[in-house]
Amino acid sequence: MIVKFMEYLKFLGLTGRFGFLSDLKFYLAIVAAQCFYIILAIFVKPDIHIGNIPHFFAIQFYIAMSEELLFRGALLGILRALFSSHYFEISAANVLAAAIFSGFHFFSHPPLWALGTFFPALIFGYFREKYSLWPAIFLHFLYNSEYFMFFA
Repeated sequence: MIVKFMEYLKFLGLTGRFGFLSDLKFYLAIVAAQCFYIILAIFVKPDIHIGNIPHFFAIQFYIAMSEELLFRGALLGILRALFSSHYFEISAANVLAAAIFSGFHFFSHPPLWALGTFFPALIFGYFREKYSLWPAIFLHFLYNSEYFMFFA
């Protein structure tokens, strides 16, 4: 029973290395988001509204965790078994998972914002494939928190 449970955790990307903490690309992904939001603030006036701070961050963590488990954990895991080709360091499975992830955002976001989720989704998938789901969850939490804090 425990062996089967561990197999599920591995399939979802919840086991693995924490080497991302020494990967410069991980920190560049953090800095890139900060630069994006600073540039965005030039064109769109930030409207800070958090409300209950612990509640706000709990919701952001829940969203990041659930979307990552679904799209980078389960879906990307399945697609990796079907598509093995890579372009540079991005897999075809990651591109397809990012497109599906972006497509689902059309139900709850304006079209431009929904399309804008494609590139972060590629970044999340890259770190999930290279290390585990944990860096993807952290980055997703960070990106969502900043977006919803300042622009939603």
